[in-house]
Amino acid sequence: MLDQSVFTETIHEVAEIIRTSATPLSKEEILSYFKEMELNEQQENMVLEFLLTPHEEEEAEEETDEAEGEEQEVADWQETSDASVLAQNDSGKKEEKNAEPDVLPESKVFQMYLEEIGSLPVYSGKKQEEMYQKLLAGDESVINPISDSWMIKVLETARKLAVTSEGFEDVIQEGNMALFLKLTELCGCEEKTDVEAELQGAVETAMKSSILAEEGEDEDEKAMVGKLALVNEAKKYLAEEKGREATVHELAAYTQLTEEELSDILLLIQKADQKDK
Repeated sequence: MLDQSVFTETIHEVAEIIRTSATPLSKEEILSYFKEMELNEQQENMVLEFLLTPHEEEEAEEETDEAEGEEQEVADWQETSDASVLAQNDSGKKEEKNAEPDVLPESKVFQMYLEEIGSLPVYSGKKQEEMYQKLLAGDESVINPISDSWMIKVLETARKLAVTSEGFEDVIQEGNMALFLKLTELCGCEEKTDVEAELQGAVETAMKSSILAEEGEDEDEKAMVGKLALVNEAKKYLAEEKGREATVHELAAYTQLTEEELSDILLLIQKADQKDK
């Protein structure tokens, strides 16, 4: 059975390798990191789809020379996509949806993603339940159809949980990956299970973890900026007061930072000063 924690960790490690690699990785190279997991064809396709989907920041770095007509088409589609895709089957949710902040990214990659969702088939409740039962019985052929049918729910969930458009696409990817992992886990379990609740729970948990991790990184960055400013001011103040450059011990006493942390900050300041020269 696929170890989900190891699989998820490997996914993120390979994503970082792809992001920092000077040359694009081939599909074969990507899958080589998962060879010991013995993924089936559907799992391999999911991995490739997840890792090879462009992120918003990557797209922003690329120069595009698309015709104005195509840009206008995307803009026109965007004006109607929110309402048509997000509330296509439930007009009663309009007031709730309108009250939510507009967090959808404006990147063309994301607009293509919305278009893809809009083109997917919509299954009746009866058909959906039939696919769930086949999944529990071990029929892997329903994993992709179920995953496709859940793309709109993943998007709706991300929109409810996310506060801003920054990192929104990453939140959706985490939700889609959690969805696939849960489908893989449920396939063949042959137990009476509320598949809908299991999938929704997995998606929400993954998204919340992603959002909290992003917020934590932001807070760490803000804290570091504050400490850099504090140490810089302390250096200036103590130099004027003592008529010489303060020692690490004196700076630590003044700023209430540990000497080890202070040494790291001073090194950052030194590197920044060298770049400015």
